[in-house]
Amino acid sequence: MKHTILIVACCIMALPVHGLEPAASIDGVRFALVYPNDQTPLRLRGVATLRYLRFIKAYAGALYMPKAIPSDDVLRDVPKRLVLEYFQSIDAEDFADATRAMVERNTDADTFSRIAPELYRLCRAFRSVAPTDRYALTYTPESGLSLTLNGILLGTFQGPDFARAMFAVWLGDAPIDKAFRKRLLGAK
Repeated sequence: MKHTILIVACCIMALPVHGLEPAASIDGVRFALVYPNDQTPLRLRGVATLRYLRFIKAYAGALYMPKAIPSDDVLRDVPKRLVLEYFQSIDAEDFADATRAMVERNTDADTFSRIAPELYRLCRAFRSVAPTDRYALTYTPESGLSLTLNGILLGTFQGPDFARAMFAVWLGDAPIDKAFRKRLLGAK
């Protein structure tokens, strides 16, 4: 009888749970392996945790791209998604200030001047976050760049140059953190 109960329990535990997808996990934060984009599914490329002063966790992030596109092409005009889940509360104004500074750091003066109207519109869309809140930037060449907070659309912004500048904050030549960038792009 004990063996029968054990076998039944093992079989039940092996069944897939409806609604739960396979996921990657980092520092207790789970990210789905696939984001179902309209055109082509975006697959998880990498996950990372951004830390300040080596021990303060700011947020965990996940980068999604089409499987066929190499990580080196992340800033090209290709579909992509970046999800950030926060460990700390952060004020909307702080997001706006940091975003403006990082976009300016990762673009030349002409590009910054061209994308400034969309950048300021995006900065006005930011909301303050609490721990476990998730911002996501999703870009498709056909639809533009969308910003969501906990799945709620805060705005859609146009232009491949603007999308490139926004993703460059984390994935460009002068990212917020180079180790974070490498892990998002799939480096171990």
